Amino acid sequence: MRISEDPAPGQRLGRYELLRLIGEGGMAQVWAARMEGSRGFHKVVALKTLIPALARDPQFQRMFLDEANLASKIHHRNVVEILDLGDTDGVLFLVMEWIDGQTMQRLLRPGLRPMPISPAVAARVVADAAHGLHAAHELHDERGVPLGIVHRDVCPQNILIDRDGTVKVADFGIVKAFERLGDTTQTGEIKGKGEYMSPEQAQGYPVDRRSDIFSLGVVLFEAVTGALPFQVLHDLVLPQTGVPEPPRPTLIAPQCPRDLEEIILKALARDPRQRFQTAGEMASALEDFLMRRSGVMTTAQVAELLFERCGDAMEEERQKIAGATAPQQRPGWRPKPGATLSAGPASDGRPRGARTDPRRGIGGLMRVGSDALRPVALPWLVASVSTGVAVAALMFVALSRPREHRPLVDPIAVQVLPNAAVVRLNDVVLGVGSQIIARPKPGVSLSVEARSSEGVSETVEITSESPARIQLNLERKGERSPATPAPAPPASGRAPAAK
Repeated sequence: MRISEDPAPGQRLGRYELLRLIGEGGMAQVWAARMEGSRGFHKVVALKTLIPALARDPQFQRMFLDEANLASKIHHRNVVEILDLGDTDGVLFLVMEWIDGQTMQRLLRPGLRPMPISPAVAARVVADAAHGLHAAHELHDERGVPLGIVHRDVCPQNILIDRDGTVKVADFGIVKAFERLGDTTQTGEIKGKGEYMSPEQAQGYPVDRRSDIFSLGVVLFEAVTGALPFQVLHDLVLPQTGVPEPPRPTLIAPQCPRDLEEIILKALARDPRQRFQTAGEMASALEDFLMRRSGVMTTAQVAELLFERCGDAMEEERQKIAGATAPQQRPGWRPKPGATLSAGPASDGRPRGARTDPRRGIGGLMRVGSDALRPVALPWLVASVSTGVAVAALMFVALSRPREHRPLVDPIAVQVLPNAAVVRLNDVVLGVGSQIIARPKPGVSLSVEARSSEGVSETVEITSESPARIQLNLERKGERSPATPAPAPPASGRAPAAK
């Protein structure tokens, strides 16, 4: 069976049994899986299966395996190690070490609202991630030729933190193969997370290690402030609109030390030549900051914050994985039609992998008699047919009724000039630049404030009756946008006196 169409717990890929789906994205699914060896050996690993549309493409398979083979050569304590690559039953997958912890994304957003972390902890986590990236960037082959590995998708989702506070960068290799495949497909999309992309990657230019440094600067900005310096890809792609410089982190988080702020702004320089030239340089700058400001910041202190914010979720996940037994042992489990599973010996003593008599249905409608098949579930079948007819009748009646006209509830777009201004909703930071805000319910009023780096602010109240587009212009006199008309001269014809 080609289980790539619908992987499920209990299915097997070679010696790996899928236990629990723990993550899903546009390119792949990530599973907790059990690796089985001889003499009862087993180990929990993370197994990533690619979506069928990609896994079936021979060109992508070649590129993905090439990139993943390169990534598998990275061996560093701050990089998630790739243990295996495989193609079983039409499923292309890679196997990684299991990280018993949480993503940095969950650390920064344990609930509905983002929660920034202290500058010292943020510097420790990002410095460790930079060490891992530097090891990947510096990788050479057996002849000493640089391999030119670039991550291309550095973001909080791909930075993992183990329960002992060790930071691990994950997911090298997939994005590059996906981007290269995009040259020959009809999508033409830029793959990745736009809020963390470097300007050169967002515009489709060739990238090097400095692109990862920019992305890591965005991660550090978000960790310290709880907001993103660039909200959408549009901010980076369209230079003719006057791409703003990122706001100073102290505008959002006054507790951010000035020397850490300078590290962040250097990593976020639009010109790659103005950034740190290697991730090792950025890591050294952060280590120096920690020694000057905080002394020794250890992984144990990172683990303490991780348990404080995510301890319950981590323990719950650990219990679920520990309780994920072989599928045949779960109450009510049934194999999918055509499945050939071999998770354990058959209950009737037959050896593992032996064929099942097709007449011996597992909970089926027919049972083997002494010399013939006889039905045993006719009442159930009649009930099912009757229920189906009733449901179909109700759906026909419901669809036949004329639909009531319901007004659409459109969101409110708050446009901010300059785009580097910080936007707050009821004193809670939404982010930097223009924002899309859900329209309030009738009778509810929300306060939206925009504040520029020069301290200019403007506040507006929005209600259910507010227009779909609101503009807040914070530009000072003499710094007007070209789209903003200049004031008319006085009636006397003389220019206003200079201030």
